[in-house]
Amino acid sequence: MSSHPKHPATVHFPITFITLTGFLDLFHITATSPSTAPLIASALKTLEIQIPQGTIPHLSYYTTVLILITSVPAMISGAAELMPLIKRDGLGSRKAQTGVLHAVFNDLATFGAAYNWWSRRAVVGFEPNATNVFISTALALPACLFATYLGGALVYTYGMGVGRGRSQAKKAQ
Repeated sequence: MSSHPKHPATVHFPITFITLTGFLDLFHITATSPSTAPLIASALKTLEIQIPQGTIPHLSYYTTVLILITSVPAMISGAAELMPLIKRDGLGSRKAQTGVLHAVFNDLATFGAAYNWWSRRAVVGFEPNATNVFISTALALPACLFATYLGGALVYTYGMGVGRGRSQAKKAQ
């Protein structure tokens, strides 16, 4: 088990929570904006969905907390897998540069979530303001999705973490 990369197993929850938070904040802002609220209310009524007005900001706030909790193992395991590559190749290799860029965009999304948590923690009903919505929908979500793309490139283009357990498997046979 120690030969398997840990990072791929830890990233799914932060990606999910960043995506969910972005969509919840976007839904909340459109459901409360005077210009789009009637459209959202009509769509919910047509779909026979009843959502109490204060539920969405609470869900968004708690998914933000979950981003912060689940990002810690992803960041630690990612750094643990990237550092040997940087020590071996330096920052001159395309693989290392992609790994650093992947980390930077993930950190941007996580720090955005940390700001949103910090600024909303004392707000009644955890209501997001325009800055919070911008950070979760226009900053953190695209940064996370681009970092996810780069993570896929690290595995599928550069073979990061692939074949790591082969030598132990051959010895066991």
